[in-house]
Amino acid sequence: MQLDHIGIAVRSLAESAEAFAALIGIAPEDIRTREVAAEKVRVAEFELDGMAIELMEPMSDDSPISGFLAKRGPGVHHLCFRTGDIEGLFARLQGQGVQMLSDGVRRGDGYRYFFVHPRSAAGILTEFKQPNGEL
Repeated sequence: MQLDHIGIAVRSLAESAEAFAALIGIAPEDIRTREVAAEKVRVAEFELDGMAIELMEPMSDDSPISGFLAKRGPGVHHLCFRTGDIEGLFARLQGQGVQMLSDGVRRGDGYRYFFVHPRSAAGILTEFKQPNGEL
């Protein structure tokens, strides 16, 4: 298992991506943007030494990121770890009584994932993901 990315909640992708790019010397063309409709967020991401930073902007007022921003303001939202056995990990953690944020593993664009509630992870929202095709 390895750290895949750090998710950071922001109010504006344009402003935040530009600020991060200038801060750490990333070229604007090295920042990829995409929408994650299931989570109601727009994401700008860039890699640093094999790990990604995800800046997340809410797409609507009912986005989980909107609630996070209203309660806590911009900042670190979650840590994501990559695993080679997403189904097995979900079953093991569920069997241990870990509080999940879904009833099962979800599908994203090119990967499968689930979140563990901060109550079960030392106060940190934690995501686990497995890219499709990775066994």
